[in-house]
Amino acid sequence: MSKKIENPALQALIYFAAILIASLIIWPLLDLLICGVFTHSEFHYTIGDYIIEPLIFSVIFTLLFYVPPIIKARKKKK
Repeated sequence: MSKKIENPALQALIYFAAILIASLIIWPLLDLLICGVFTHSEFHYTIGDYIIEPLIFSVIFTLLFYVPPIIKARKKKK
């Protein structure tokens, strides 16, 4: 009994949260793999690299995918 969310702004917020959580987990793991297997360099966890960059990534992808539907929904209401 799943219900489809019709509000594109709420969809965008849910999408943003899902992408942010996934990127906060996957981004450092991929870098750890690259450092350990390919470059053999030391892995340093920094706030700028592993929190700020995924946050920016999530904002950009959310805007890219949900700004057009939000604008279209607002025009449809008028």
